[in-house]
Amino acid sequence: MVPPPYGDWSLKDMAKYPFLEESKKYIKEEGPSFEELLDDRIWGEARRRGKKRVLQTLNEGRVLIRDMKGEIEQEEELFSYPIARMLISSIEDDYLLRRYSLGEAERISDEISREDEEKILTLASRLGFDADKKASYYILHFTDYLESTQRLKAPAWKLVNQDIRSGWVYLQEKRFIRIMKEKIFSVISDGLPAPTSDIILENFSVELREIKEVLENIRKDMQDVDMGEVETDLFPPCIKKLLAGQKKGENLSHEGRFALTAFLKKVGLSEDEIVEIFKEAPDFDIDLASYQIQHIIGEISGTEYNPPGCSTMKTNGICFNPDSLCDQNWMTHPLTYYTVKKKNSEEDKQENEKEENG
Repeated sequence: MVPPPYGDWSLKDMAKYPFLEESKKYIKEEGPSFEELLDDRIWGEARRRGKKRVLQTLNEGRVLIRDMKGEIEQEEELFSYPIARMLISSIEDDYLLRRYSLGEAERISDEISREDEEKILTLASRLGFDADKKASYYILHFTDYLESTQRLKAPAWKLVNQDIRSGWVYLQEKRFIRIMKEKIFSVISDGLPAPTSDIILENFSVELREIKEVLENIRKDMQDVDMGEVETDLFPPCIKKLLAGQKKGENLSHEGRFALTAFLKKVGLSEDEIVEIFKEAPDFDIDLASYQIQHIIGEISGTEYNPPGCSTMKTNGICFNPDSLCDQNWMTHPLTYYTVKKKNSEEDKQENEKEENG
């Protein structure tokens, strides 16, 4: 049982929503000491989960939801949050900070979407929103709307394009939760980087080195290059499979849609061209699809997400029909595959032109 001071919020609630004041109070009053959290073996899983939260934001673009069945798992999840923040703060990298904050906001908004309307409004209130429910709409005061949509640059988010009545913006649930996500991003990022110390750097030296290596590899693999004309026949097998499934109207997994969108943007397709591809999905929603694509390509989030590497594609079950090029030890990313194929294709064309010209 959660002690009375945390009344309306269960331990599981606090683990899902660590930005709550009750969550912070529970960590301070019921949790281990700073030294115990860093050193004690009993909190080893919380430390591992904290590192995983950071790595998931780099590899997946979000912190993945964890199935917390009991109080032990719930406490581990809750205490892994300050661990993740220690790691982020110790590296002091603006890109990592934004990526992590967005990853946590993505997870939390997914959690919110599973709640009933009363809990959604309660969480909105805790975020400082002046909001309510009227008929099938969530209503948000226009001042909160303006403050929380500053990073949303698409025309569809402009206040003049909203349903406004007597100073209240009327929103469907999905759009209301998206705005909550923007606020959550601000709440999380505003507190970072947090103060750190030598003891944190020493205790997490291995974890910090691993995170830095992943960060460096992402930057090295994703250097912006002009890939020229897009040639889909040179795509790696995994992307071909995802693209074919999308065109057939199959429902791709979230991981599949993310990988496909990020890859297509990196090789040169525009937002409109990507939207055209996603129109074949059975659950296609133009507003939702445009928002998701704009978020991944950086128009909304301010951060252009990179497509996941081969190891992450395998973990997510979206590595399909690997060929001999995929099996090379140095082949670690779908973009590397495409770049190599493009280079080989260009060399073949040049050789053919030489032969034709005698």
